[in-house]
Amino acid sequence: MTIPSVHVLVINWNGLEHLQDCFDSLLAGSYPNARYVLVDNGSTDASVAFVRDRYGDRVDVLELGRNLGWSGGNNAAMERALEQGADYLFLLNNDTATAPDALERLVAMAEARPDAGALAPKMLMFYAPEVINSAGLECSVIGASWDKGIGRLDAPRWSQSERVIGVCGGACFLRASALRRTGLLPEDFEIYLDDLDLCLRLWDAGYEIWTCPEAVVRHKFSATLGQGARARWKYYLNTRNRFWMMLRNFPLRRAPGLALPLLLGECRAIGRAVLDGEAWRIRAHMRAWGSSLLYLGHAWRERRRRAAEGRGHGRFWSLLRRDILFCRGVLLPEQGWYPERVIGGIKYRPMSRHAVLDIPPGRLRLLHANCYPALGPTDVRVRINGEDVAVLSTLGAESTLLESSGGRLTFEAQVLFDAERTGELADLGGWICVEAAADAH
Repeated sequence: MTIPSVHVLVINWNGLEHLQDCFDSLLAGSYPNARYVLVDNGSTDASVAFVRDRYGDRVDVLELGRNLGWSGGNNAAMERALEQGADYLFLLNNDTATAPDALERLVAMAEARPDAGALAPKMLMFYAPEVINSAGLECSVIGASWDKGIGRLDAPRWSQSERVIGVCGGACFLRASALRRTGLLPEDFEIYLDDLDLCLRLWDAGYEIWTCPEAVVRHKFSATLGQGARARWKYYLNTRNRFWMMLRNFPLRRAPGLALPLLLGECRAIGRAVLDGEAWRIRAHMRAWGSSLLYLGHAWRERRRRAAEGRGHGRFWSLLRRDILFCRGVLLPEQGWYPERVIGGIKYRPMSRHAVLDIPPGRLRLLHANCYPALGPTDVRVRINGEDVAVLSTLGAESTLLESSGGRLTFEAQVLFDAERTGELADLGGWICVEAAADAH
């Protein structure tokens, strides 16, 4: 039996510090018919020399000579892979590490689902691998898109394969025959939402998109937009591309019903900018509106081309989110802790499944609280330097005294208050305050 060929395309621009983690993990993989390619967008940091010196002929290098952007660089690599007869293409960001069996898992699922045009591996946070980075993409009726499950704790619910509207481009497994029908990424997007645009076209070409949670990729995710001009440019591109994507892909018959939510979304975004005193956001929206008017002709030609090929618009429609317009936010733990909140006049820190704290010698008071007593008691195991010292369980608020010789204080939640039940942005294990206890004498 012929083993399908997979071309793994690692896009890179001056990402030298990430490449060893990325390619060491890929080359430790078990899939027997994979070709690994560094797609270099004109790096000046010795990325190409490093890959050639360390990996030799185990990794191909495609030097593009200049920065073609995320879409342009990936398109150049995909075109070459298609010419070379690849059966599947796996787009990867350079700041990832791939589980050894990930490719095998992806190929097995793709072979079992010939109608799947793309698969989404389970992406976990690189430095907090119990936290989800992406389990596919979500998209609202006004075109806003975000990673499904981002910030949530990995749990059985995230291990079930399901249909999703799209795949995060940072780890995107694609069927070559589907790409030959749909075309590649829209390079005029530059970056942001180009991955989702491709996925919507896959849907409209008759394919489906599924998660493949057995295939795991860890990603060095950053939740920040950066600062200054860079942050403003990212915000503008996200806003502009949202409109462009809708113009290219959303069915025209749905347009009347989109007017109100689209207006509401823009009013909310502008209102927030006014309240925050960020006039540059208002200018970004106005510029995006103007750009979208100029883009109408291009979008119309794209629609006519697809219609001539017998492809409609809107097979993905049932997967759009109607209950929210924008991502509710991303909340990520630091050493297992979330930002403080005041409960009964005391500052507690919500914890994830695990949390750690370095402590000095002496007597400590552990204050623990439960913000959702209707969901049951907390259950947090406490250890000092690996030794069990307490169990925190309450429906309200209690305190526990500990004697410590100093070192590492760890907390492990046996019960989680998940976001579906609490309405929080994250799954929480408890609410903890650690303070020096007054001397008993």
